[in-house]
Amino acid sequence: MSPSSIFLLQAFVIVAVPAILRRLTRVKGIMPLVTMQIMVGIVLGPSVFGRLAPGVFQIFGSPAALSPLGGLATVAVLIFGLISGLHLDPSVFSGRERAFWPVAIATIACPLTLGCLAGFWILSRFPDELLPGVSPAVFAAAMGICVSMKALPVLAAILGEMGLFGSRISHLALGVAGVNDIALWVLLGIVLTVAAAGHAGHGLPAVWLLALAPIYLFLMVRFVRPVLARMVSRRIDDGDEAVTTQGAIVVGGATILSGLATELLGLHYIIGAFVVGAIMPADLHKPILDRLQVMTVALLMPFFFTLTGMRTLIDLSSPVLLQVFSIAMAVGAVGIIGGAAFAARIFGERWSFGLALGSLLQAKGLTELIVLSVLLDAQILSPRIFAPLVLMALVSTALAMPLTRLALARAGERRLTAGSAPVSLPGPQT
Repeated sequence: MSPSSIFLLQAFVIVAVPAILRRLTRVKGIMPLVTMQIMVGIVLGPSVFGRLAPGVFQIFGSPAALSPLGGLATVAVLIFGLISGLHLDPSVFSGRERAFWPVAIATIACPLTLGCLAGFWILSRFPDELLPGVSPAVFAAAMGICVSMKALPVLAAILGEMGLFGSRISHLALGVAGVNDIALWVLLGIVLTVAAAGHAGHGLPAVWLLALAPIYLFLMVRFVRPVLARMVSRRIDDGDEAVTTQGAIVVGGATILSGLATELLGLHYIIGAFVVGAIMPADLHKPILDRLQVMTVALLMPFFFTLTGMRTLIDLSSPVLLQVFSIAMAVGAVGIIGGAAFAARIFGERWSFGLALGSLLQAKGLTELIVLSVLLDAQILSPRIFAPLVLMALVSTALAMPLTRLALARAGERRLTAGSAPVSLPGPQT
């Protein structure tokens, strides 16, 4: 087969097969599409396909065959970083509910603390998993971020599939996830900065890195934001309020340059893309999302999922896999679901409401996979730690919908979800 034929066959499997399998297995109302895409990626990788058909796997899974997929995956992650920043609309997490801020703080502090403790425990059990140039504190902080992460776009899709948009619990869940996303992305940037300084091994690069990062943020907020806002606003079609082709080029160019800047700083390019989305004026969020989101999620992100699966070696006999997966699942569930339930109960909510809210916040999806890939590329996580955390993201996202249905059913779904008029929030169908 020619390289083009191999690529087109890979593309068809990556884009179409997860959706077909999800429809045939009738799990549409139970499992988000992103979960099926991750599962297909793992099956196509060395864990399953590489063992069952090693000869065929060498044709489709060789570095040369995967190289075109890597380029598409990079573009997908860059645009998804922009989309994630655009989803952080301050009006969504205004915090008008009495329990909002307690739940938001609890669902960051509890899993982050437990995740850091789990990170130190993992190093005590498997000290060889601490990579050169990474301090135990950086590794522990990375573990805390991994178990605490939420996925605002995936959560929006789950709420849409469950018919909960416009309900009181949906407002709280989206708001809490938005606040969590901001805090954890900022923390991830700090961890990457410290790790990059440690990997540099010289005082001067570390000093420049720590000095230039705040300058970059200041320039983006103070100067780039107003210029970008004016340029994009002039390129909105008044007829259907959509971003024109020229407007999309402006947004794309700014995203690429910002990603390049953070990559040169020693951070990951997704941080730069995320910043562009976060500084964009709120009235421009929807036109840009309408232009970019569907094609990115439907056609580009599956390539990232597949490459992530191909980087994930599932060895069920490995004590590292089983123990890290178990501890990550445990502290994630206790920290997020337990933290949300206790904070909500203290501020007057029913236990069932808090449990349903915490179950929704368990959704990690593609945001978690991107964070894991960033930490793997930064050589903060080893491949043997990366694999169980991918499984943790997969299982947590898969359980979010059924656990929420169970909690809602126990207390009466109508009583828990009533309370506000429907709203329209963009969210990729993942």
